[in-house]
Amino acid sequence: MEILEILKNSSKDLIPEDIALFKTELAVGSYSEEYKKECYELMDRIECWRKADTEIKAEKKKPDISKINISDIAPGGNAPKLSFLEQFKTDLNAMRLSSSYKSSFRTYIKSHTEIDEKFVDSNFALFDSNELEMIVSELPLSEAFLDKYFSSLDKNKIARYQLFSESFYKRHFADFDAETVLTKGKNEWRKKENRSKQLDVFLRLKGVNF
Repeated sequence: MEILEILKNSSKDLIPEDIALFKTELAVGSYSEEYKKECYELMDRIECWRKADTEIKAEKKKPDISKINISDIAPGGNAPKLSFLEQFKTDLNAMRLSSSYKSSFRTYIKSHTEIDEKFVDSNFALFDSNELEMIVSELPLSEAFLDKYFSSLDKNKIARYQLFSESFYKRHFADFDAETVLTKGKNEWRKKENRSKQLDVFLRLKGVNF
């Protein structure tokens, strides 16, 4: 069973019973210790994310992790300053263990201008599927980026939150829900009066009437 691949690419579709099954399989199956370790870390992260989604936020207000500078809490005043990437990795690990993981991550990427398309592209492997969904929902991304990572990104999030051209839409038409693109998306051409004749003809041939 390709447990690691499923955890990386299909975590949002998993139910608690699936996680329990994976833990049993890892315990009895012939997997390397390194493989097991990575799987357990991903499962812990998924469970933490879901707990944050359902938990009622009744805790006292805590310092916003997005505003914390690692140098402010490091012991000693002469500690070497971390690069943004190293600080981000440290903060990301802390957020993943937090009960407010989802909201903290959203606030973090919105409040740090360093986290842009170039940063995500250079460090794509750092992010899991849940974090990539948030990135697609919050950051403007180019068609080149969307094409490059298309198979790893949530298509509904692209359809709803990203700006892209008519040609990009036609190229990926089969992967998108037409209703989402044409009634909930951000593109100007989702309105009939703003579409090109070519797109109108294309949609009619596909049986789309939105």
